[in-house]
Amino acid sequence: MNACIDPGPAEIAEREGIRLTRQASMMEVDPGAIAPLMGRSRRHPITGKVTIPNNQVFKDFVLVDMWSRDVIEGSAENLQRDPYIFLPVPLPYRTWVYHFEYLHNRVESGDENGMVKRALQHRCIDAPVSGGRWSPVMALIPIAIAVSLWDNMVLLVPTLGMVLAGQSLSHSMNTAPYYRLTRLATFLPRFIWYIVLLVSFLMDVGRHSGLAILGFLFALGAVAYDVIEGDVAALRTFQLHCSYEVISVLPKRVFICKRSGAAWTEDLFGSRGQMPECISGFAPWERHHVLIADIQGILFELRPMKPEDWTTIYDQSVVFGEDLSFLGLDIFSPSMPTAKAVQAEQDLMKKAKLAMKMAKR
Repeated sequence: MNACIDPGPAEIAEREGIRLTRQASMMEVDPGAIAPLMGRSRRHPITGKVTIPNNQVFKDFVLVDMWSRDVIEGSAENLQRDPYIFLPVPLPYRTWVYHFEYLHNRVESGDENGMVKRALQHRCIDAPVSGGRWSPVMALIPIAIAVSLWDNMVLLVPTLGMVLAGQSLSHSMNTAPYYRLTRLATFLPRFIWYIVLLVSFLMDVGRHSGLAILGFLFALGAVAYDVIEGDVAALRTFQLHCSYEVISVLPKRVFICKRSGAAWTEDLFGSRGQMPECISGFAPWERHHVLIADIQGILFELRPMKPEDWTTIYDQSVVFGEDLSFLGLDIFSPSMPTAKAVQAEQDLMKKAKLAMKMAKR
């Protein structure tokens, strides 16, 4: 575990190698402004992929720094000891749910963080897997093309009907509460129709042309892909669904959370690192604890940097000469180097605001 240090100028002067500059963000220029990408993420109803359009205000950054400074520089070995620098891992599905809540005004009254808390309470997969979240239409379309080679309109017309019905259902269920149910809702009719296609073709297998047999093999492959990579994958990754309970809030919309579900995430994808007590404000940091930040409307998991992460940054910055930047959150400083100091400052500000309100009365 990294010890809490003050990465001040004296230590920086001794470092050499990696150099990252701070980027100016809308969050720094106008803290009260609406995040530039808020509500703009979209989930494709067929592929299931979540996309977020590019924005000139939202520039690329490779690291997130909680310490107040303008430059990160030094050797990879020295920077590895800095506990205030984090690797931002985007949470696309969680962000899409967050934006869905924003667009539908599903916000808890009286809590400025109510919207993001509700998004974090939603159960979804944050792990880097597809989880069968794509629509069965992706398999039904090639199946329909393959069936067209059989020269059998009795089978082709219902197959095309399933494509249209599946597309309509995928669009109508492309919402945060229901997108996970698309495969379940279509499983029985798909399974029955796959059996019908298989039996119908095999009953007349001796009468089919070579092109029809080729189409059958293509359809069989599409069916196998839909079942294995779609339905079975969705069932296999069901254990990766999780939600988060916010247990503490740091400034700049950084949330210390407790994860519920996805207990085997670390076993499948590796350790996410240990958080020092100066950041979390408590110890020990368990596997189910997660640090999540709302950065300009996009949700990120902030993970402590590993040696291999610094090696990658070194290669990009020094070996390939890329101009890398980091996003500064200015949560910690020499006067407030720990979470407890930050919390004490927040409590003091709350008391001051309360006293001002009472004085106005």
